[in-house]
Amino acid sequence: MKADSEIDKNAVVKAYLYGDTVELSTSNINNHQQSILVISDHRYVDLTTGEIKQMNTNANSRVGNLSSVKRTMHSLRRLIANNFDGGNDQLWITLTYGVDINAHNLNDTKVVYQDFKNFISKLRKVKGRLEYIAVIEPQLSGRWHLHLLLKTLDGEELYIPNNIVQKLWCKGFTKTKRLFNSDNVASYVMAYLSDLKVNSGNQKVNAKGARLYMYPKGIRIYRRSKGIKDPVMKTDIKQRLLNQYDLSDKDRRATYERSFSTKDGKKIVNKNEFYNKKGGNDDDKVNSD
Repeated sequence: MKADSEIDKNAVVKAYLYGDTVELSTSNINNHQQSILVISDHRYVDLTTGEIKQMNTNANSRVGNLSSVKRTMHSLRRLIANNFDGGNDQLWITLTYGVDINAHNLNDTKVVYQDFKNFISKLRKVKGRLEYIAVIEPQLSGRWHLHLLLKTLDGEELYIPNNIVQKLWCKGFTKTKRLFNSDNVASYVMAYLSDLKVNSGNQKVNAKGARLYMYPKGIRIYRRSKGIKDPVMKTDIKQRLLNQYDLSDKDRRATYERSFSTKDGKKIVNKNEFYNKKGGNDDDKVNSD
């Protein structure tokens, strides 16, 4: 862990409390590191080479809006971690299609979510009220998968045979499994949503983050039921938050730094620190994000 990747003690940060984690996040925009200059007709000048280039304004692909997808995925990870930790009251269900659905046609996502709405309605008639997070996932084939995290309202055991799930879905293959605490549910599910297995020679390799490029622009990546709870979020000076939640460097389990440039040449540096949350922190309820 590099010292320069750590968030300054006096920096203003956002703190997210979810599951067993306190996450501190900050962004720093450096206006003096401009690398491009936007000009007319959807063009820009690369200030390092003087070359004039055309902007990618293709509205059918979300490749040019990758940072937006990543922000959505970060929010989704927090949401999952705040509501699902594995156990007998929770299930992870994958719903697939047996026919091709063009992953770059936004109208088809409406069909997928309508199919899901019908499915969850039928499932609740069988199992009663269930809370859920449903996430759409594009496939190289053009088909869609839906990943569904389910839990009971009262912590009672949830058991649904996969043959019942497949009968209620009736669109293709389904898979139903139980997740346990040792699975680290949020990380486990997010890896499925972000990574992509591709052929390399005679074997398949895991391309980390490759699937994020496949999400079309404007798509609603996930849906949630009303009972799913947002993480607690507040903004304050880092040191004050560390004191408030009785945290120190020994409680920090990871630090990440990412940087990217905006279309007007500003360099944005995002830093995130993850701490093990101690007991008794949940009584400080503030507005959620």
